Amino acid sequence: MDKAVNHIVVLFIAASILSCNNQIDGKWLPKNIRETVIELQPLSTVPPQLISMLKDSIPNYYPVLVKIALPVELPLFAYYKPRDRYKADSIHTFLQSTRSDNVRIVAGITEKDISTKKGVVDDYGIMGYGYSPGYVCVVSTLRLKKDNPSDKLFEQRLLKTVIHELGHNFGLPHCSTPYCIMADAKGKLSQDSETVLCADCKNKLHLK
Repeated sequence: MDKAVNHIVVLFIAASILSCNNQIDGKWLPKNIRETVIELQPLSTVPPQLISMLKDSIPNYYPVLVKIALPVELPLFAYYKPRDRYKADSIHTFLQSTRSDNVRIVAGITEKDISTKKGVVDDYGIMGYGYSPGYVCVVSTLRLKKDNPSDKLFEQRLLKTVIHELGHNFGLPHCSTPYCIMADAKGKLSQDSETVLCADCKNKLHLK
């Protein structure tokens, strides 16, 4: 994310840039996200009903095609034993290596804890992590279960976190509109409140 909890702006090689030709706030966006393919990648054990819910719900926010990959184990090289969690940037490397040419974004979903470097903290626990712009993101369900939410609230938290990370992958920065799904959560569970993709963010993606 744009100087915040879980995002790093990265430079892409020429081949990556050729696939994008819109620029917003210095970031590259795909010219048209309509019917681009997003692949949901279960990492280790994730309840199939959660993945199915995401597949059915993501197109309500972005006009994309969503498919589900077969579950795979989290990469061992991403494991951080001192905290029993996984490094999100290493998971990114793994997901990028598995992404096929016809897939725009791979969204990894895991029940395991994930972390990244934040400021002087080398291992900061997070809910989601995605480059802006980028081709992969990862979301952990672990912190979304805080305070023992109902099944409905938990699914809402998960969906909105995934939508937020996908927005960054499409190049959207954090939004100053409080109710926008792209607002900076600042490590808090803001997904509990009513949030939508605001008009300004829709316009940046050429959505109405």
